[in-house]
Amino acid sequence: MKVFLSSLFVVFFSCFFLAAQTMPPIKPAKTTEIYFDFAKHDLRPEADSLLKQLLNYTKSKENFTIRITAHTDSIGSLANNQALSERRAQAVKDFLVKNGVLAERIRFEFFGEKQPATSNDSEANRQRNRRATVDVLLARSMVVVEGTVTDEKTGQPLVADVIFRSKEFNDSLRTGADGRFRKEVPAGTVLGLDAFAHCHFMGTSMVKAMPKLPPVTLPLKPVEKGAMIDIDNLYFVGNQPVLLENSKPELPKILRFMQANPSMKIEIAGHVNRPNNPPVGKESWDFKLSEDRAKVVYNYLVENGIPAERVSWKGYGNHEMRYPHSNNEREQALNRRVELRVLEGECK
Repeated sequence: MKVFLSSLFVVFFSCFFLAAQTMPPIKPAKTTEIYFDFAKHDLRPEADSLLKQLLNYTKSKENFTIRITAHTDSIGSLANNQALSERRAQAVKDFLVKNGVLAERIRFEFFGEKQPATSNDSEANRQRNRRATVDVLLARSMVVVEGTVTDEKTGQPLVADVIFRSKEFNDSLRTGADGRFRKEVPAGTVLGLDAFAHCHFMGTSMVKAMPKLPPVTLPLKPVEKGAMIDIDNLYFVGNQPVLLENSKPELPKILRFMQANPSMKIEIAGHVNRPNNPPVGKESWDFKLSEDRAKVVYNYLVENGIPAERVSWKGYGNHEMRYPHSNNEREQALNRRVELRVLEGECK
């Protein structure tokens, strides 16, 4: 069984990592768009002033490149439009070089009619497609984010898969036997680090990638019958069983945990915050809210391929609050939690 589970874990995460996005191109610091007359590549008078504004921006920048992408409308043959877009890109480059930009700082691409900004069904739309986009790209300093994935109980390192996610990219790597990970990312990036190891609950840490960032430790709780873990960052609209938009990325983590541990049967436990009050009745609105929030997670797992016999859901109202007499927001947030509870399945 151990070999089977480990093999399934490797296969699942190998497939996941093949689909993971790599780090994207640098986001433009400044963009200018200029337009051309029908079948022409000469710069219009207004293009002169737009490009000079862009050049003024670059004067205070030391390490930059300029990217030009040029396009046409759909009138004419593909070959002619491809050649026209190349001439348009070259015309922009020539203007920039003439005005002091080193040629080696400029790169351009031309797409003819293949990447229209809009449809070509009217003259106004065709004019929007006769364009060149000019982007100023600034080099970003990079910093190293490193750390270790460990077993929460023993402190021993774990072979684990670590996902790096930000607003700009998703990327991933697998630790060695020493549990260590190391990745270079753009400085200032706010990162979510998600760690997954066989026979362990998932773990998450949020960091800001800054110089001299201390090593990150990701302790993962081992899976065993009766073990419980809160689903972090799972927040709902007030008094509703509706997930907030920024909480939706938490659901795939639970799905990955279930896929990597196919012998597990779990309960999704929902709780509400009603401090300084007696336990609410099972027929009350509050109790039903705790059930409905648990069922949101249950439905997601079942809809994404987890057999229903492996998952159950249950509401607990305010019967198991962590802080029955809470008077601050942190404690109240911990009261209104959703948990995973392992019902069956030994992990060996």
